[in-house]
Amino acid sequence: MSTRSGLIVASLGLLAVVGVSACSAMADDDDANGSTGTTDSTGDEAGTTNPAEVAEVVDGGTLTIAATSPIVDWNPLSAAGDTTGQRQQQWPLYPHPFLTNPDTTVVVNEALLVSAEVIADDPMTVEYRIQPDAVWSDGTPITVDDFAYTQAVQDPAQCPECSAAFTEGYSLINTVDGSDDGRTVTMVFDEPFAPWQSLFNYILPAHVADSYGDLATSFNEGFSTNVPAVSGGPYVVEDYTDGVSMTMVKNPEWYGEPAHLDTIITRYITGQGEQVTALQNGEVQLVYQTPTLDTLEQVRTMSGMTVTMGSTLTYYHLGMKTTGDVMSDPALRTAIATALDFEDMRTRTIGQFAPDQPLMKSSVHIPGQVVGDIDAYRENTDVVGMGIGDIEAAISVLEDAGYTLDGDQLVLPDGSPLRELTFLTLATDDLRMELAQIAQQQLRPLGITIVIDPADGSRYSPALRDGSFDIMATGTALDLGPLSMQQWYGTDAPRSFGYSSAEADRLLAEASSELDPARQVELMNELDLTLLGDGVVMPLFASPWMAVHPDEYRNIFVNPSKYGTTMNVEQWGRVE
Repeated sequence: MSTRSGLIVASLGLLAVVGVSACSAMADDDDANGSTGTTDSTGDEAGTTNPAEVAEVVDGGTLTIAATSPIVDWNPLSAAGDTTGQRQQQWPLYPHPFLTNPDTTVVVNEALLVSAEVIADDPMTVEYRIQPDAVWSDGTPITVDDFAYTQAVQDPAQCPECSAAFTEGYSLINTVDGSDDGRTVTMVFDEPFAPWQSLFNYILPAHVADSYGDLATSFNEGFSTNVPAVSGGPYVVEDYTDGVSMTMVKNPEWYGEPAHLDTIITRYITGQGEQVTALQNGEVQLVYQTPTLDTLEQVRTMSGMTVTMGSTLTYYHLGMKTTGDVMSDPALRTAIATALDFEDMRTRTIGQFAPDQPLMKSSVHIPGQVVGDIDAYRENTDVVGMGIGDIEAAISVLEDAGYTLDGDQLVLPDGSPLRELTFLTLATDDLRMELAQIAQQQLRPLGITIVIDPADGSRYSPALRDGSFDIMATGTALDLGPLSMQQWYGTDAPRSFGYSSAEADRLLAEASSELDPARQVELMNELDLTLLGDGVVMPLFASPWMAVHPDEYRNIFVNPSKYGTTMNVEQWGRVE
């Protein structure tokens, strides 16, 4: 978006994004799992290139992208709206202070801002200078009012009834002031907040909020239930048909580098395989998904397609509820975590098409992740003995706690049989469904019966937040540092499903305010050991992503952030 230059926040040593032509059938395993070689549409080796290099494209044309789920909440900052699919679909409609490049560098969005920097340390003061021509699609200037509203609805002190996905950081902002006709925004924090660049990832229009009512009404109802009529990004919504499609056209008041495509259509196709079939039939021109062996094999049969694969800052993990009638027992959770075989899960899922993608042994850092100049990753699951597939050790833990194994049935210390455990997963994500089935098999020797609950997109996130499960499979983006963990594991956090730990809360608070990268890394790894020890999270592997589109389209990248491929949507285009 505009010129991309600025501040490096974090990088992934392992990240390898590769562009290849499907006509070459992803010729060998190295290309399939992330080498830097590319192959052109004739199958000849084209040499090493930078797949994120922006190509020259012509103006005009339409692209249709397949999406798994329609938008159920139009507020990307709400607890219900902050999901992967909804975030990516709505990214082109809002202003964003910072952007993540395909190489994981985080930069100032120079389309929106002249600069963004900490101008004082005590108290910590951040200044944003908005570009003079930055306006909403109705011509209203983007000013301090928009920053102030966006901060207020995510600050429980100002809006306790607002159902925000994040509150950490926003609650530390003491004042939001404007100068230069509101184009310079100055924020004073009550205490240092290290991941300040992660705040204001979507800026909401204050003048639209005024038309909806007070803070809570505008946030929970106005923005959540209404299709946006006003945009602060390169595209605006022209039409939305629930469950069918969304059509976006160029924003005539867009203040950044002009967008190239006239129209971008999102078409809702639930199944991953069905999406690839729709691409093959010409019904869509872009599929962006976590690949499976089946979808990869579908892609291999297609000619004239560009395939880009890469790792992301999002990782797959299992989780256990730590409250309730049976899951509140640490011994049961420890036994489950010990019996599960994470390497077997990796081998039988992503290992089939990305064998070099490593097992992730931390819940707070991706393998190879660098914070500042510090190698942040630690193999902490080895420390706690999690995911090792040791049935005998798991049974020993249970027996020491008073459990018995009667044939194929685990019996509780009180003599009653353990009830069936519910495993919540997302029905439209083939990989999560496979993980649930493998876990079901792995826990049978413990006398544990797993019933898989395959929720659709509309029920999955609410069920997670409500704790309507015993075990679950999900994904978490780690590009927000301590915030990524706080939303799940902080006491009474927006996405908390009942977990509460004074030690975890202390470490989250310290990590969020720690400006020294080395000390923050140590605090996050202490937090990791606490969470792993409680069994509330069980990391598996970083999420691979695949983008597939006809060769004529360019500048479509696998973006490692939680906001996905649409982050540079105005650069998408066609070559003649």
